[in-house]
Amino acid sequence: MLLRALPLLLALFVLSKSDTDAGEDSEEDDSEDCNRTTLGGHPVDISTAPWIASISIKQKAKCDGAIYKLSHIVTAGKCVDGFLNKAIRVRVGSTTRSDGVIEVEVCNITVHEKFTGQTVLHNLAILKLCEPLEASKKIQAIQLANQLPANGAKVTANGWASFRWWAMYWKKCLDDEAYKLQKAEVKLFGPRQCTDLWAQNNWSKKNFTEDLFCTEKFSKEACSLAMGSPVVHKGKLLGIITKGGCSEYPEVYINLIRYKDWLNNHTK
Repeated sequence: MLLRALPLLLALFVLSKSDTDAGEDSEEDDSEDCNRTTLGGHPVDISTAPWIASISIKQKAKCDGAIYKLSHIVTAGKCVDGFLNKAIRVRVGSTTRSDGVIEVEVCNITVHEKFTGQTVLHNLAILKLCEPLEASKKIQAIQLANQLPANGAKVTANGWASFRWWAMYWKKCLDDEAYKLQKAEVKLFGPRQCTDLWAQNNWSKKNFTEDLFCTEKFSKEACSLAMGSPVVHKGKLLGIITKGGCSEYPEVYINLIRYKDWLNNHTK
């Protein structure tokens, strides 16, 4: 009887082993995907970018921004346009979006008067805080640069994962990482070079002006940081993300240096 059952037992063992191996391969593939599907950079502590701010709308993290002054945050107009002051909160001083943050109310929103919401141009807003922030190792204002560095210069992008892209490409192993501050070292390019990098996309021909610049993708699988995330060079602010995605196309930034007068006039 045992001999008759032996072939069946052997077949069951092979199938079981095959399923186990497939499961192990699946876990390895998932891990590999998580390594490829980045959240825009690698995790860092808030002390390496104390000027960063997370913007929440109705208690949900939506965008990022930079502490332009201890009383003012610069972010993307598209993030806050159409919302009341009471719906917006600024979170600072923490590596994660939710734990240990200092949350501040917003008393006034100024969206750039030329921003239409239909293009990436003039996608800029200033949030005046109801109470100024207290400077510390984790909270600091950042100065605006006087000019963009040369084409191809290495710049630093900081921010949190865009929940828009994270939701589309969600994987369990990314769950914790999505809440951590990210950093990416990338190359910067001016409008002419950006148009070339976007050459296969008609969008660039009608949108790239001197008010914009772009940064290379450090990985084709990388997704952009949240809208409004700042990019800096040698500790000085250059711009904020106005257009991103999960493609091979470069991130597009508002060149804040071109808006210096506007920024200063609205942060007095």
